[in-house]
Amino acid sequence: MKSLSYLLAGLFFVLVLIEKSMGFQGTRLPNPTLTQQGFRNLGNTKAPSLQQNQMQNLGGNGDLDWEDDLSWEEEALEGAIPLQTNPTSNKQSVDDFQIPEINFPEEGFAKGKKKIQVNAGFVPIYFLKFYGQGKHSQSNLVKVMREFSGGDPIPFVLEQLQIGPIAEEKQKGILSAIPKRMRYESQYRLEDGILHLSFSKELGIGGSPEILKDRLDQITFSLVGNYGIKGVVLYIDNLRLRSLGGDGMSLPDVLVKNNRKVILL
Repeated sequence: MKSLSYLLAGLFFVLVLIEKSMGFQGTRLPNPTLTQQGFRNLGNTKAPSLQQNQMQNLGGNGDLDWEDDLSWEEEALEGAIPLQTNPTSNKQSVDDFQIPEINFPEEGFAKGKKKIQVNAGFVPIYFLKFYGQGKHSQSNLVKVMREFSGGDPIPFVLEQLQIGPIAEEKQKGILSAIPKRMRYESQYRLEDGILHLSFSKELGIGGSPEILKDRLDQITFSLVGNYGIKGVVLYIDNLRLRSLGGDGMSLPDVLVKNNRKVILL
């Protein structure tokens, strides 16, 4: 009987140890040491090794802290912004984008149908006269009058500029910078006070930049301020003229009268 009692007491003691090792202690928290070591520490009364103590001091809970760090990285990756966007959404945004239309200034010469009509009388034509010699010479505009029989004055003015000064005017030193071979388009266009004229390529050939400026002034002064003309736009072979001469002298969009001296004869 005593041996049976000892046997039952031993079994009861083993069951108590097993219950404690599995954490069944009511509302008490489980022993961290037993939980981590499991059944490997049953009956082992030795103190934890130095390596185990160091791991507990560094990480608090050892492997559990590393698992928490990995869980934090997984959550961060789950909430991260994707590197690639949806190709469908990109395509939609590109398709929805509309390039605004850009209206460039008119480059081609469009002929007009409306003609200017004036009564008979005298119309002003502008030529040149040089003062000084060599590098010190300076040109001035000279205003002369031509008798006009009436009708459309634009072809008449351009023709008189091309003909140049008469013999009596040449004796007084009056000259012209307009090339004799230059031709013009008779079908001009007058729109909102701006006269559009097209010339042959001779308009921009020959002469220094100063001569080219005199050439433009002869045309501009002979037309602007008369017949309801406020400015002139020039073309060469029906293409908008942006520059003139070999040096590429830039021109304004609309030519008007410059502030320069004019001589009356």
